[in-house]
Amino acid sequence: MSYTKAQRTAGEKAMNSAREKSMKTFEDLYSEPPPYSSRPPSRDTTACNHRTSPRNLPHVAELNFQPSPLEIPTPAECIAHLKLLHAFAKLRQDVGNREGLFGVNVKDCGSDETNLPGDEGLAERLREKRWTIFVTKAVARFEKWWDHLYLTSTWDRPIATTTFENASDSIRAVQMFPIRGYGYESSDGFRLPPLDVLMVWHAYMLNPRIYLEDSVRFTKQTLWRTKFPWELIYSSLDNETFEYRPEDTRHFEQTTKHPWDPLIDETPAFVKCPLCCRVNEVAWTLPPLQSSKPGVLEVYLADDTGFSASGFTHNCSSCEFRITHEKMRVGKFCDDADDLLELQRPLAGTILNSWGEPTGTTSGKKIGTHDAFFPHRVIEAKPDFKPDFLRGQIHKLSIDALKVKFEHLMRSRKDVEDVNSQQKYPSFIAKSSRIAVRKVLSHYWDNSSVFGIDLVGAILRQGTFVQKMVKLDWLHSPNLMSTVQRLIVKYHRFVRLAAENPGKTVVPTLDVDLAWHTHQLTPKSYYIYTMAETKKFLNHDDKIGESSLHYSFSWTSAAYEKKYAQPYSECACWYCECTREPLRSSFLSKLSSRTSSLSINALESKGFTKDAHAGPHVSAHNAFDAKTPAQRRKDLEVLDLQYAKVCKRYNKQKAAKAPRRDDRDAAYVYGAYGYPIYYPVYVPYYADAGSCEYASVGSAGQGSCATGTCCNSASMGSCAGGFGTPGCSASCGGHGSAEGGCGTCSAGDGGGGGGDGGGGGCGGGG
Repeated sequence: MSYTKAQRTAGEKAMNSAREKSMKTFEDLYSEPPPYSSRPPSRDTTACNHRTSPRNLPHVAELNFQPSPLEIPTPAECIAHLKLLHAFAKLRQDVGNREGLFGVNVKDCGSDETNLPGDEGLAERLREKRWTIFVTKAVARFEKWWDHLYLTSTWDRPIATTTFENASDSIRAVQMFPIRGYGYESSDGFRLPPLDVLMVWHAYMLNPRIYLEDSVRFTKQTLWRTKFPWELIYSSLDNETFEYRPEDTRHFEQTTKHPWDPLIDETPAFVKCPLCCRVNEVAWTLPPLQSSKPGVLEVYLADDTGFSASGFTHNCSSCEFRITHEKMRVGKFCDDADDLLELQRPLAGTILNSWGEPTGTTSGKKIGTHDAFFPHRVIEAKPDFKPDFLRGQIHKLSIDALKVKFEHLMRSRKDVEDVNSQQKYPSFIAKSSRIAVRKVLSHYWDNSSVFGIDLVGAILRQGTFVQKMVKLDWLHSPNLMSTVQRLIVKYHRFVRLAAENPGKTVVPTLDVDLAWHTHQLTPKSYYIYTMAETKKFLNHDDKIGESSLHYSFSWTSAAYEKKYAQPYSECACWYCECTREPLRSSFLSKLSSRTSSLSINALESKGFTKDAHAGPHVSAHNAFDAKTPAQRRKDLEVLDLQYAKVCKRYNKQKAAKAPRRDDRDAAYVYGAYGYPIYYPVYVPYYADAGSCEYASVGSAGQGSCATGTCCNSASMGSCAGGFGTPGCSASCGGHGSAEGGCGTCSAGDGGGGGGDGGGGGCGGGG
């Protein structure tokens, strides 16, 4: 795995220069934010309210869906994206409110869902339960669609491990995989899938490195090159009701053998036994039978054993083995090991280098000595890592146990020499080999699917972002075009900040995140753009600790406002004002041109909202709470101090009332499985622990890295360090768990700030 950072080509330099000149024109035109909404925001507005504004949406003919020659998202794409998010919100509302769907029927249990005694929150948790079941089924339907996409790839055979040898004829094609050729949209045979399948595809593409690596592993080159079909989507969605009505629905039914309407699809879940490999038919959920016993719904939410539940269990119909999600994850590793041995299909985590490029062997290396393929050689050389042996041990195995097996192997000189027998120094484990082990294991934490990520969790994490976009309702703003033009400019500035500060985690605001998401949905263009601007394939990692998010957002705000003399967060809620206060108070700020742009009177004149639920502020849908009680208490004390300063400044300047800090912001929020999560600091949206996509806190916990393997960019979101920066305080296994590096990293591995951070964060060199 190469650690030589790619240099910009002459073409990339020329494009960057042209892009900078062009964006400068837009910056001059859109230097000040337009009003974000056609009506005053209301806290009572919910994402489920789809009554449209009198302002009509543009007709499809009024929008230019031609790709930008600058490789940036276009206004038409951002507008179509907003419209699609409204459709997703409507779908979620319809599914959650459908009484009796999947057998989740309150009335059968002696209660009326609209009048639940003593617990109105239970109704919402039941809606979330229906939605989680629906999303789990949607992922299965997506897999069927994904598997049946017709192949138009130039590859005459599947990509294999031998393809990655620099001496092979195919390695150049692998390196050009992300940027050469055309997608399905250039042919007449592509048809839109159902909305639920489209939603899964959308969430999948928002994990760009995983999406690229999976496309390489499964030789899905044409799919990778396919941009999200915005024009077709926009014209298929009703402008008022957001009903999704594509012209052709039969194609999906004919190719997948599933009905178009997911609500009438009664196909059960099919689960492969990790022991005997028999495919079992299982229920998506096991709701209670008719009963009037009190608390029956609480028991169901906590103890459901259907496939969509965290507590899934099923005894194999052939061997009676007790199948659980954890055992299925081990089974996924065994299946992938089988594919490696039989089909030479590389493991996930071994294809992309630290900069996100698919690369082959380095100079002087062969496949047998390729550092990134160290996990392959472990499976090939060690009998106790063979899939048949692992299946025989399945009763006592977990992914955590597999991690321990790798740790023991890497501590054993003899085992390492067996694995590295072709290396010049067989007893030495290269840094990139250690990284490869961590990256491989990261694809199995909380994931038993064929994909490199748990797509159910990915969709659930997007849920509150979708609701936030609907509540802000930029789609119906009379300034819609100005709004999207400006957020594209702000997004480009955001990427430039990431490029100029490779050791920092750069956190987007909601408007930036909309443009960022939109860009990722044109993978080829996004790859070319980020490689040219940042010299890496900028990742949109899945999670970041809430505390890290707060400090990274504060840094991003300061850096942006210093560079552009404009407020980064166009919001005057209490949290954003607390973030802004140190910038006003510092000595340097009093000498800076940005002072006036941050003053209370300036913010008042711009009409920034003080409603913490309605402002386009920090985008934190992937934040998870990785703090101890002591850390949480310390963070709250800092925020309390800053809020007191904000109030004092407002009183001193006799400005309008300071933004109110509502204790209701610090509320219990129930996840898909009915467990409460407490967020003391309001963030617009968060990672639901019910999605099983959170890293563990402390040493060697579940989701953490194998001892000795944690290095920069090795994680899939739980380790958010820049180049040379493990930054794994919330995820690192082994002896250390301090910010800046784990106790097991070799010399030179630690230090520095954040990196391709989760929670919508980016930055760092990896």
